[in-house]
Amino acid sequence: MDGTVTAPYLEFGLIKTAAGLGDVDLLDYLRGATGAEYERVQGLLMQFEEDGVANAKLNLGARTVLRYLRRAKIPTGLLTRNSRKSVAGVCAKLKLRFDVVLAREDAPHKPAPEPIWQMARQWGLRREELLMVGDYKWDVMCAQNAGIPCAVLLDGETPDWAAGATHRIRRLTELIPIIEGRRR
Repeated sequence: MDGTVTAPYLEFGLIKTAAGLGDVDLLDYLRGATGAEYERVQGLLMQFEEDGVANAKLNLGARTVLRYLRRAKIPTGLLTRNSRKSVAGVCAKLKLRFDVVLAREDAPHKPAPEPIWQMARQWGLRREELLMVGDYKWDVMCAQNAGIPCAVLLDGETPDWAAGATHRIRRLTELIPIIEGRRR
């Protein structure tokens, strides 16, 4: 969601700095934290997410792509490392609707492949019929782990991890011809 459907509004490096954490995956850290430490870091993350909801804006082309998918009767899923509360707030604010939403409380977080497989089963689709769209290495790794194609939305330079994506795009609307080509 953050950085793909919406313009980026969460800076995880800033969150980790505010929490006094080093170079760790924030959600992996939270999974291992207990008691007061868990509450402290979780509370900080939730505050950043609440502020993010207030500032959330659609990414350029997101509405166009979502309308295209709806008209083409292509199911949409949102897999995010954000909280359910954050997702609900952003979707309500921006009037977004997805067929399936999996937040960090609902399934193993990216880069785990299980949420992708869960969506495929729910829709009765094979893996090759799916397309993961994201903006960060977790998205590319998740798609690779799930054995599905991936389009990564890049802003500026192409980082090394983006080489693993099937498609590298600069605008969300570039997804439409990619999807059309896959439907033939």
